[in-house]
Amino acid sequence: MKLTKSLFVEFVTDPHVAWWHVHDKDGVYADIMKSTYGEMDGLAVGKAAEEQVCRLFAWKNMVNVEKIQRKHPDWYQGFHNVTIEAVNQSPDMIYQPAFLYDNLFAKCDFLVKNEQWTYDILEVKAKNNVRKKTKSAELLDELEADVSFQHFIVKNILKEKYSGKIFLVYMNKEYVRHGEINPAELLMREEVTSEVKKDEAIVNIIASMTKSLKLEREEFKALYPYDNDDHLTFFGKEAAKGSIWNIPQIRNKKKELYEVGKLLIDHFTEDERGVLLSVSGEETRASKYVSLWQQGEQWIDKPGIQEKFDALHYPIFFYDYETISWPVPLLEGTSPWQQCVVQYSVHRMDEDGTISHKEAIVAAGAKDNQTIVDQLVQDLEWGAGTYVVWFKWFENTRNDEMGVQYPQYAEAFAKINENTFDLMEIFSEQLYFHRAFNGSSSIKKVLPVLTDISYDGLAVPHGSLAAELLAGIVQGKYDLELTNKHMQNLLEYCKQDT
Repeated sequence: MKLTKSLFVEFVTDPHVAWWHVHDKDGVYADIMKSTYGEMDGLAVGKAAEEQVCRLFAWKNMVNVEKIQRKHPDWYQGFHNVTIEAVNQSPDMIYQPAFLYDNLFAKCDFLVKNEQWTYDILEVKAKNNVRKKTKSAELLDELEADVSFQHFIVKNILKEKYSGKIFLVYMNKEYVRHGEINPAELLMREEVTSEVKKDEAIVNIIASMTKSLKLEREEFKALYPYDNDDHLTFFGKEAAKGSIWNIPQIRNKKKELYEVGKLLIDHFTEDERGVLLSVSGEETRASKYVSLWQQGEQWIDKPGIQEKFDALHYPIFFYDYETISWPVPLLEGTSPWQQCVVQYSVHRMDEDGTISHKEAIVAAGAKDNQTIVDQLVQDLEWGAGTYVVWFKWFENTRNDEMGVQYPQYAEAFAKINENTFDLMEIFSEQLYFHRAFNGSSSIKKVLPVLTDISYDGLAVPHGSLAAELLAGIVQGKYDLELTNKHMQNLLEYCKQDT
C-alpha cells in the first residue's frame, strides 16, 4: 500500500476517513466525500487556482509533468521518474511534480526556481483563509499536514536542489474583480516553512498509519474510539430513525451519551433527559426534542404558529436564491468564493388568495449578474411587502452584499430584510414537530413529510448540484441544447422551493 499525501492528510485530520479510503473507497468513503463536498468538482476548483499561478509566472520556463507520458508498470514510480527527469532539465518551474520515497508518494503543485537556483515548493489552495480563527492563528490542521508531508519527501529526494522553503498560495478574500483577472492581486503567498511538522513527528505518524490502516474495522475503532465523529464516518452508515445523532444541537454530549450506551432517544428516562438541559437547568432544543419525540409522532403548537403568522402583512412574497461560488471570481464586482445570486424564484400571494409567479436565471457566458438583480428588485417590488424565506441568514446576507455591489438598490434590499419572515423557524423552534423530520429543519426534510412533494424525482434535487450547473452555465461549458436543458431543470428546482 502506497501512503499518499491525501491519505496522510486524512489520517491526521480524521483517521476514520483514511480507514474507509483504504478499505471501501467506492462505498462509504465516496459517500463521505459526497456528504462533505456535495457536487463540487474539486479537481476543477484546484485547477482554477493553479491556472492563475501559471499566469502569474508566465514569464518563466515551465515543464508540465502531468502532460508527459509515463512508461512504467508502477504508476507512482513512473510519475516519479518523469519528475526527476524534469528536475534535471532545470526549468524555471515544474508543474505537478510527484515524488516516490520508499512507499510514500507526494504530488506537489509547483516547484519554482529561486535566485539561488534551488527550488521552492508552492502549494496552491483555492481557499480564502489558511489559518485557524484562534489567537495564535495556526495553520489549519489539514494544511499543516499537507505541507509537512511534501516538505519531508522533497527534501529527502532533491536534497541540495531543494531550498527547504515551502510557500502556501491562496485566494485574497479582499480582491474584487474588475475586468480581466489580475493574478498578482488575486493571489496571496505566504512562507510556512517554520510551521511544518518535525521529521520525528512525520515518521511517527507514518508508522501509526502503516500499522493501524491494516486493521479490521472493529480493531481500528478500538484504537480510535468515537470522538464526536459524524455517524457516517464512524459507523459507515446513516443514523437510524430515533438515534441520538438526530437530536439537534447536541454537540459534545454525543460522545458522553455514546460512551454510556444511550444510543436511541427511547432509551432516555425523564431524569436522564436532564443531561441535555443548559448549565442553568433550562430547556434546550435538544431536551425539548427528546421530550417531544417520546410524547408521540407529531406535535403542533398552533397558537405559537398563529402568533408568528399574525405578524405577516400582504402582499407576501415567497422567494429563494440560487448562487454560484468560485475561487476565481466569475462575475464582475465579486470576490473569491462570494455567493453570487444568479437565479431566483418568487411567488406573490395577495390577501384574496391570488398567487402569481416570477423567476429569472443567468444567461450563458454572463459577465455580471446586474440583469438578474435589476429584475429581482422589480419583482420584489422594492421591499413593499412581507418576505418569506427558508433560513433567512442566507438570503439576507446575499441582499446585504447586493446592496453594496449595487448601491442604487441598497435601500430596497434593506427594506426586504427588515420585513423578512423565516418559515424555517416554525420547525427549528419546534413549534411544529414530527419524528419523520429526523431532527432536521431543512426544507428537503420537512416538505415531503407535510405534502406529497419531494425533491427525489427532480433532475436537480439539491443546491450543491444547482450551484455546479449554474457555474458551468456562466463559464459557457455546455452547448446550446444542454444549456437550455439545465436551465429548465434549475428553474423547476428553484420554483419548487418557493
